Amino acid sequence: MLNFKAIAVAAALTLSTAGFALAAEGSAMDALGSASTVNFKTVTAAELNPLSPGYELVDLDSLKARIQGTPSLLAQLESFGATLDDVVGITGTDPTDVTILVQG
Repeated sequence: MLNFKAIAVAAALTLSTAGFALAAEGSAMDALGSASTVNFKTVTAAELNPLSPGYELVDLDSLKARIQGTPSLLAQLESFGATLDDVVGITGTDPTDVTILVQG
């Protein structure tokens, strides 16, 4: 069982480096498109556990493209002190509660 968990974590981390990130289950990317406010949160690699319940993989390149294509989001990200390269995920399924996760 321990070997299975190690393999699953390694596989998930491999996917993450291939352009995927964590997103809260549901429609976090859809919520981002209609969000009235977006928060930013600094997370560590340990907090980005792909085996946590309620998380799914999201295309990190699409997330970054959406942020880059929305000048106000990009300005908020830069004001937070982060860049597009720091973005590692997104949480939230409600347009009033969307958080973009940045690597700290």
